[in-house]
Amino acid sequence: MKKISRPSQQVSDSNEELKKTPFKALLAEIIETVSMSFIVLLLIFTLIAVPEKVDGASMEPTLYDKERVLVEKVSKHFKPYRRGDIVVLHPPGHEQKEYVKRIVALPGEDIKIFNCKVYVSNSDGKFELEEKYLFTDQCTTSGTRFRDGRSLHLEENEFFVLGDNRDVSQDSRIFGIVQSEAIVGKVVFRFWPISDIMFF
Repeated sequence: MKKISRPSQQVSDSNEELKKTPFKALLAEIIETVSMSFIVLLLIFTLIAVPEKVDGASMEPTLYDKERVLVEKVSKHFKPYRRGDIVVLHPPGHEQKEYVKRIVALPGEDIKIFNCKVYVSNSDGKFELEEKYLFTDQCTTSGTRFRDGRSLHLEENEFFVLGDNRDVSQDSRIFGIVQSEAIVGKVVFRFWPISDIMFF
């Protein structure tokens, strides 16, 4: 005798298949979306920009300890860094470390620290840096690699960097000039804390 399938059983099996198909499709879509998002984020952090945490007080009052900033790494390939740019760099001899500093002198310029002030000489002449980002009455002093009153000439691809909080900053006065290839990128955005969000 032939076994006859009941209509109700066929309908039930069909419903189960319909339930499984949308679930599998949804699961596959979720996995694909997460995978693509991960790849895009990886490319962004590797090639375009990377978040960094400020460590220490050397950039106060501009940036404070444990604040989070976004560092972009693309524009340096198309246009040169400018005086006043805040950058993340590897200090000479300590390539595993990353410091946040401000560029104060550019390739081809001469820089001198004298009587608490920073002086720069280039093809346009000699001038004192106007540094409104410093604490009031902040005095810029010399360091182990850079003596007060001494003039230093920067060659091609060389930069002189300082922290805004000159009293505590480890910068070019301590570790010397910074080569362009040691600069990771430019700080463009502070995203944490939310109350202090700011573009640079």
